[in-house]
Amino acid sequence: MTDGHSPSEGSLYIVPMSEADIPHLTKLEAICFSSPWSQQGLRDELYNPNAVFLVAKREENVLGYLGFYHILDQGDIANVAVFPEARRLGVASSLLRAAVDYAHSHGICRMTLEVRPSNIPALKLYEAFGFVEVGRRRRFYVKPDEDALILAREFSST
Repeated sequence: MTDGHSPSEGSLYIVPMSEADIPHLTKLEAICFSSPWSQQGLRDELYNPNAVFLVAKREENVLGYLGFYHILDQGDIANVAVFPEARRLGVASSLLRAAVDYAHSHGICRMTLEVRPSNIPALKLYEAFGFVEVGRRRRFYVKPDEDALILAREFSST
């Protein structure tokens, strides 16, 4: 988080990732993932025309982010991360809702993602948004070693 204010103060809003967000997201990556993205890796996504990286904020405090790739009519969610003190406050739901809204308005027919089977809160969230298991990648994750469940959601073309 950026300045120690309570994550429950003020209204939550979702914005595209900016250069100013990158140091906060790098910190979040280190907290959440065993193989975190670097500042340069995140910065590169600012200039990737297929990347859609959304940041959840409250009173200018970075609470979390979601990054996905939009290629033709497909979307692939790469990362969803929320600072521990902001979890269970609807941040991930708001980010996922923004990604789904983007999908609807930009002609995405299908979104996919990978998730650890042990990440029960994430699985419940994705299932609540209509994602279903369509496959498994054996020993996909390291530290700790774990399979990845492949989830997908189809969108109607209407």
